[in-house]
Amino acid sequence: MFIFLAFFANDFSVYAQSCNTELSVYKNRNARSASENDSTRFQLELTNNTSSSQSYQIEVANFDGSFTVNGRVPQRLSSNAELNTTIVQNNIQKNTITVPASSSVIFQTKVSVPPGTPFDRWGGLEVKAINSDCPDGAVTALLKLQVTNPSEE
Repeated sequence: MFIFLAFFANDFSVYAQSCNTELSVYKNRNARSASENDSTRFQLELTNNTSSSQSYQIEVANFDGSFTVNGRVPQRLSSNAELNTTIVQNNIQKNTITVPASSSVIFQTKVSVPPGTPFDRWGGLEVKAINSDCPDGAVTALLKLQVTNPSEE
């Protein structure tokens, strides 16, 4: 019985160790602006707190939940408004980010505004880093984008 418990406890610690990840917006700069003529980049930091290298699939989706900017709920884009996003690391477009053991990497989410998007409104984007080795291993970060009037730039 002791051998079974020792094996089970060791197996559990390996599982827990392989799923310790953090995703944050670099320097907490999660609100930016962009227009049809001027895209923007959010820097994100993905931290792997485990003893082995981990790979993460990065996904970005519209965030329809509520959020505040400077303590106020902003006027939002409609839920079907699409902002164009691209994941970039070291100036290379990619959707998978590998993070060495006990390390962090910086990557960017480039956001551009399609023509015809209403301006003076805010869109929310949820960036998700998914580790396929962890059933509940997804970590998320919220990006807030104000669409500005291109004629006022």
